[in-house]
Amino acid sequence: MRLALGAILAFGLVFAPSLPAQEAPAKFTPRILAEAVAEGNRAFEAKDYATARRAYERVLSLDPQNQMGLVNLGMVEFYSGDPAKSENLLKQAVRQRLETAPAWLTLGMIYMDQNRFPEALAALSQAALHDPNNPRVRNFLGVVVGREGWIYGAQQQLRRAVELDPAYADAHYNLAVFYLQEKPAAIELAKRHYFKAVELGVEKDPSMEKLFRSTNSNP
Repeated sequence: MRLALGAILAFGLVFAPSLPAQEAPAKFTPRILAEAVAEGNRAFEAKDYATARRAYERVLSLDPQNQMGLVNLGMVEFYSGDPAKSENLLKQAVRQRLETAPAWLTLGMIYMDQNRFPEALAALSQAALHDPNNPRVRNFLGVVVGREGWIYGAQQQLRRAVELDPAYADAHYNLAVFYLQEKPAAIELAKRHYFKAVELGVEKDPSMEKLFRSTNSNP
């Protein structure tokens, strides 16, 4: 059985990282700044966080208030294991521009990892407000809403995530988890999304499969 965020639910939840801010910088920054942003984005996508950090630090050395530099360096620090530094950078970003959805999303992820669920809910609600069609935002928001006890709200957010991205394996899996939280559990709906998640590459969960077998019906 997989567990995430502690033993939140009877079954583990799965997540996926978000990508760095991708706004084209060439329209409003010098060429050297644009090149540093592009280098950082390439390194981030390759999970070369050391190179990405150097590139985004170069962005901020050229323009200390650069929005993409703050957001993307904040994301690098989060994935590199320094949530305090990440939080500081991302808060700077949202103070400058409240509607910076990638910053709110990453703040939400930081707070989730730290079991600061009310703060995670606030941050992810801001992310959803400013980027309502982002399936990752809906996935994380659904998990936090469910953690706060609103199972149907969690299902609503996760259904929206898979509507926006039908191949979003983690959201299918998490939706299955929350269908099993209903009383009585919505077994058939849970099975549908669980097996779709497995088809899309999520690792099989022995606890879920044992439960489904006990219902004496085939997937």
